[in-house]
Amino acid sequence: MRIIVLGAGIVGVTTAYFLRERGHEVTVVERRAEVAAETSVGNAGHVCPSYATPWAAPGMPGKSLKWTVQSWLGIESALRLTPRLDTHQWRWLRRFLAQCTPERYALNKARMGRLARYSHTQLKQIRERLDIRYEQTTGGNLQLFRTQEGVDNAGLSTRVLAEAGVPFELLDADACVAFDPGLHAARKELKGGLLLPLDETGNCPLFARALADWLGTQGVRFRLSTTVDAIEVAGGQVTGVRTSAGVLQADAYVVACASASVPMLRPLGLDLPIYPVKGYAITVPVSDPAGAPRSGVMDEYYKVAITRMGDHIRAAGTAEIGSWDTRVRPRDCATALKSLNNLYPQGADMARVQYWAGLRPMTPDGAPLIGATRYANLWLNAGHGSNGWTTACGASRILADRIAGERTEIESDDLGPLRVI
Repeated sequence: MRIIVLGAGIVGVTTAYFLRERGHEVTVVERRAEVAAETSVGNAGHVCPSYATPWAAPGMPGKSLKWTVQSWLGIESALRLTPRLDTHQWRWLRRFLAQCTPERYALNKARMGRLARYSHTQLKQIRERLDIRYEQTTGGNLQLFRTQEGVDNAGLSTRVLAEAGVPFELLDADACVAFDPGLHAARKELKGGLLLPLDETGNCPLFARALADWLGTQGVRFRLSTTVDAIEVAGGQVTGVRTSAGVLQADAYVVACASASVPMLRPLGLDLPIYPVKGYAITVPVSDPAGAPRSGVMDEYYKVAITRMGDHIRAAGTAEIGSWDTRVRPRDCATALKSLNNLYPQGADMARVQYWAGLRPMTPDGAPLIGATRYANLWLNAGHGSNGWTTACGASRILADRIAGERTEIESDDLGPLRVI
């Protein structure tokens, strides 16, 4: 079968991989001049089969209000809201708030964890088969708590992990420093941590580009610098994709365009429950390896993910709901800067900071939209939010199985694009 994949981020490239593995003739269409050059390029670097957690959680409405007020006052915060005259934004917010109950949180976290663990298995199989190296670390990641409230709130997460059979270890502050000696200067800031030994880190665009290079040797065609003007439909199915390179036709089509999937599919009457949440990241050189992170940590208080990537450190944090503008100013990254400088003051060269901003495609319940649409030959793999690096491989394998009409290896009906959120 001839299949066109729209989007060459980590999700689009892994989709192409599993489709090619099944013998399909695959073409990937990407508006950027390079693979993984948009949302994926600023990925925090965490691969979290254990810590794949929905943003919609108990207590989040109150925290969101507090953080938004702090941002309006110029205080570092994890989230800020920019209200827009946009019914899509308010519908998404209403759905998001409805997911912030203990029952929905447990259900959504379990679902995301199931997908993330499956995806981790698929990722490991790809890297072992193709011998891909992407600055990965495999020694586990650490979720850090600066307050006793954070330690106490870890109980809900650990119950879900225990029920799923996922290993974890609650650490006191000294044990956190023993696990990651780079934290020694921040010892007094810590109350404890949650060690997740299965979790990893890695350079997402480095992996995606290496995989794309291999796919090119297998006959997969990448049409870069090619914009999609419209998806053409007739008789309940897609008949072609109108692009800057002309009309492209295939037997089936997969939309894997992150936040851009929403305006792309709206003319077809598909109103996706995805909203672009603007995320910020900084990348700095390592100044002292002894004072740098050994792998990845999540600063739970500031909601900042910090990752060692070779001789650099990535820190990603702050979410802005309501901005489609991907420009970035240093002050936009104040929370990430503060967290990194506070935790690793000796390991990061803060005089040489690179800034980035991009749009994370978030669903209200946290899980991506994977599977068939109401058009017979149109499929979707989008809405991975900030977990795209964690869930891409598993989601793409599921989609390839579904296109083939085969049973998926894990339960996936609750990940479908047509589910009620």
